Amino acid sequence: MKTSVLGIFHNPWRSEYDPHRSVAELYRRAVWLKANPRDEDYMKALFSERYPQGTFVDADRDAAWPRRLEAADTVVLLYPDSIGIDFAKIESAVLRGRRSGAVEVRVLNGRRRDFALSGRVRRELRWRRLAERAMLGEALMIVGFVVVTPFFVAADLLRGRR
Repeated sequence: MKTSVLGIFHNPWRSEYDPHRSVAELYRRAVWLKANPRDEDYMKALFSERYPQGTFVDADRDAAWPRRLEAADTVVLLYPDSIGIDFAKIESAVLRGRRSGAVEVRVLNGRRRDFALSGRVRRELRWRRLAERAMLGEALMIVGFVVVTPFFVAADLLRGRR
């Protein structure tokens, strides 16, 4: 029996940023820089390397991609970044639209990691996406810096440094 593999690519990142347009655009650019997404050619080559028998589909250009789920035995979601920012809708559509006998849903990300998409993994990805988009790590570092700085300044003043 021949298995069919369907690779679904989605790239939410625009390349034509205009930082003078708005603060939201600057924020989106910062998230994009942190995510360091791979381009379509890179993901296509990576997919064909790992799944040579697979069919590559760009969900942004091919509106009929959900109909292809019926014939697929394995669906591979191709995240251009490490955690698939803005992939939640496609994940939901794939899980709803795949036929009941589909073998599995897998993820191949831009960092060359290949893993099965289970319910637990989806929950973990939601939290990681939230932290990435909200820049929680950066926010915590800023708060820590603001809290600790007065102590360093006071210590310098007590030692006679200006």
